Amino acid sequence: MIIILEGLDNCGKTTLIDMIHNYYQSIDIKSQISKEFETNIGKELKNMANSGNLDSVLKAYLFAADRYIRMKNLSNEERKKLLLFDRYVPSAIAYRMAEGIDKEWISNINSVFPKADIGFFIDITPIESVKRNTDIKFNIKASPEHLSHVREAYLSILNEQNLIYIDGMRPIEIIFDEIITKLEEFRKKNEKRIWWSNIFNQKMWYL
Repeated sequence: MIIILEGLDNCGKTTLIDMIHNYYQSIDIKSQISKEFETNIGKELKNMANSGNLDSVLKAYLFAADRYIRMKNLSNEERKKLLLFDRYVPSAIAYRMAEGIDKEWISNINSVFPKADIGFFIDITPIESVKRNTDIKFNIKASPEHLSHVREAYLSILNEQNLIYIDGMRPIEIIFDEIITKLEEFRKKNEKRIWWSNIFNQKMWYL
């Protein structure tokens, strides 16, 4: 089961992913977190971003390559877990759209990836995103104007990417409670269908 959290930088995704992972561990349900920049390509991407050597087209290909390697390297045992993605295909689309790249072109590059079973868009204002930024985080410094374009892009693809809107301006505990309630409702209702779907996707990834 692929679960994704999306949103502007500093919206709380990483904290929430950790909270969700800990929750499922506490009830003996296996889960695994997947984040960007953890593969060799991801680390190089991060270095290039820090040095300002990335354009929008390079970002599209390199983020897709990083995601592909992470998916390809999953073992059979890991594929049976709840897979918690701190950013997935919707962020690739929204962030590149905000840079003027055609949505269909980005979508085609990412069409190889299996659809997420359920996803959440944690919505904060661009001003709040900038306010929460710190030097200890890896964030390409973005202006409120640019982040407004990213947010607009996200909001335009919520339905087609099957993302559930979450108000991210509330306390993190309240956001977590809302997400875990919706997750558990979905998981219990769709567990058998997702299990068969995951078997099919495993076979497809080994072709």
